[in-house]
Amino acid sequence: MPQEEKNSEKQLAREVGGIIAIRRKAKGWTQAQLAEHMDIEKESVSRLETGHIAPSLARLAQIAKLLDCEISDLLKISTPDVNDQALTLMNRMEDLSDSQKTVLLELFGKVALAMGKLNPKDRKVVEKFLGDVL
Repeated sequence: MPQEEKNSEKQLAREVGGIIAIRRKAKGWTQAQLAEHMDIEKESVSRLETGHIAPSLARLAQIAKLLDCEISDLLKISTPDVNDQALTLMNRMEDLSDSQKTVLLELFGKVALAMGKLNPKDRKVVEKFLGDVL
């Protein structure tokens, strides 16, 4: 197999693995939890998510079922869309009361408005701060 083809396969495995990681986190699961549901070692999930190994079609089907998505969702090589982000928020807020959800949604809205008004340099500073705090 030519080197260029090997490199593109490795890149594809990394991208699919990254999508698996995003969807796993959106569900609120650790690598260990996904591994337990898949009946594999945590290290295998790590290797899948980093692209060191490529999942078979059967494994992709299993992962999709566990992560409540279609196989095709695991193959979408792009940045997470709004639906993925909404799913992440929804799963993280699942156990909160309605009033707590309302407070957080208002907070998200205010933060989004404020960040939209910042210049790119200041936005990066705020993103780093929030990342460090959270």
